[in-house]
Amino acid sequence: MGIIHSLSPDLINQIAAGEVIESTHSILKELIENSIDAGASKIEIATESAGLGRILVSDDGHGITKEDLPLAIKRYATSKIQNFHDLEHLFTFGFRGEALASIASVARLVIESGTEGNRTANRVVVEEGKIVSEEEIPFFQGTKIEIKDLFYNTPVRRKFLKTESGEEKKNRTRVQTMALGEPNISFRYVQNGKEVFFVQKEEPLERVLSIYGENLRDHLLPVHTSRNGMTLRGFISHPDFYKSSRTGQFFFVNNRSVELKFSAQILKRCYGELLPSGAFPYAFLFFDLPREFVDVNVHPQKKEVRFLSEETVTGILFQGITEVLRTSTPVEFLEMRRRLSMPIPYDNNRNESSFGEGGLGFGIGSGSSSHFGNQTEGSPLLGPSHIEGRPGFSLEGIGAGTNLHLLGENRSKHHLFVPKKHFGVIFETFILAEAEDGLYIIDQHTAHERIRYEEVLRDLKSKAYKSQSLLTPIRLELTKEEAEEMIAEKQRFSELGITLEPFSGGTILIREVPSYIDPGKETETILDLWERFRSKDPEEKELYDEMAKCVACRSAIKKGDQVSDPIIGELLQRLSYCENPSLCPHGRPTLIKLTRKDLETMFHRI
Repeated sequence: MGIIHSLSPDLINQIAAGEVIESTHSILKELIENSIDAGASKIEIATESAGLGRILVSDDGHGITKEDLPLAIKRYATSKIQNFHDLEHLFTFGFRGEALASIASVARLVIESGTEGNRTANRVVVEEGKIVSEEEIPFFQGTKIEIKDLFYNTPVRRKFLKTESGEEKKNRTRVQTMALGEPNISFRYVQNGKEVFFVQKEEPLERVLSIYGENLRDHLLPVHTSRNGMTLRGFISHPDFYKSSRTGQFFFVNNRSVELKFSAQILKRCYGELLPSGAFPYAFLFFDLPREFVDVNVHPQKKEVRFLSEETVTGILFQGITEVLRTSTPVEFLEMRRRLSMPIPYDNNRNESSFGEGGLGFGIGSGSSSHFGNQTEGSPLLGPSHIEGRPGFSLEGIGAGTNLHLLGENRSKHHLFVPKKHFGVIFETFILAEAEDGLYIIDQHTAHERIRYEEVLRDLKSKAYKSQSLLTPIRLELTKEEAEEMIAEKQRFSELGITLEPFSGGTILIREVPSYIDPGKETETILDLWERFRSKDPEEKELYDEMAKCVACRSAIKKGDQVSDPIIGELLQRLSYCENPSLCPHGRPTLIKLTRKDLETMFHRI
């Protein structure tokens, strides 16, 4: 007797459901796409128990006729395509006729729908993939689909789901992402009887701000470029506004939210060193492409698409972003100059430190003292200066190549990284400086990051900063859920000198900020810190370190910043007083050393 046999229709449907239905959020995606295809101008979603108890999606679209309702729950029954040519020229989100059939095989399903020109609407109840009742109901225009007891007949599927709160978060994210791609449609989402999301029909920029907060308004750069009948439009963030993860990046192809495998690499290449390590820009980008150029039938859940020419798409993406970044607002340098002109703590006990061996940076000798302790002021070189009668170390009027030691104290060569002179900046990034033991090439961004990191970390550990009450509180505009999550971290922020206060809806007021956060950078720094809290749960001992990294990233000189000779001198002196001058807070090198012997060897002098 043979061992090969045909599967039952019920089992076939459940296997298909496993491909289409990943979780409750994938059901929401399928149902919302059906509503969009039906021409809805308003879509309302409600879930209970993260959707495992109940899901309801209703719209005001053109509806489903009484004759079509039984066909709507059959596999591969669809109104979207009739032949292969239709498959190559799709204008709809759904098209394969799998969604409702797959859902009906693993849940109890009720469909109510009314179409224009009828006096009544119709209702069908489906269990285990079969219609168990049909009836007429009072008329309304559109469709309502209710799903109950998801996976009731496949309990093993439920065990692989996340916690209820985790599923609810994924559901919100799914609805928000789909609403982002359809600004001409109103969306309302209710979880467990509580409205968590509502947006009216609006312009694309306003839709982005409605979902992801007014804080983005002054930091988004519009993108719009066309090539060969293809258009890229949307928004990216200015390099001064970013996240610590890619959760702020969204890509749409013909309004369909998709995952583009090349998007992260293109963004990274375009921004380059305009962003610090570990920073990710916001991106809300829409490709409008000819239908025949895109194959959407390559993934059961339609997460990915295939292009006739991927190089063309990557080219238009690269072109659109680089054009915008090339013309964006230049960085202000006055605040940078103010930061670098602040007095530097000086430690008279640092005479036991020594140069490290090798080519990368310097180590601190075992007998050296940390410059965080026994601080004194008054050094002619690094303490309050009498130059021009103003505080702080200044090299005003000193040009490249000037001997730095002529300004004051003839410092001992036992100090770490004591530059004798500098020769300016090359490639808008690297400082050339000479010390007694060799030539140093210093990355201006990572060097300043290290300086700011240690300054802020020292202030936090010693509580040397002051919290400043703001005359006008700063408003953070978030979603209701995000605001609740952020207020839940109120005590952590308080430990860092930041006072938060809930206001209304998704609005949070910043009442107090610490002095170590640069004026004008409060919003970005606090949001960056919060993103770090969300991506991981730092212990108390790591809290100060995370804050110091946030501030250092936001306030450091960037690649391409035009830095004057006096500020270069300030930066080199400050770097010489860092505990670890050779690495930035993220582990990237700040400097490279070429010894006299290295140079003589290269030129065959020895």
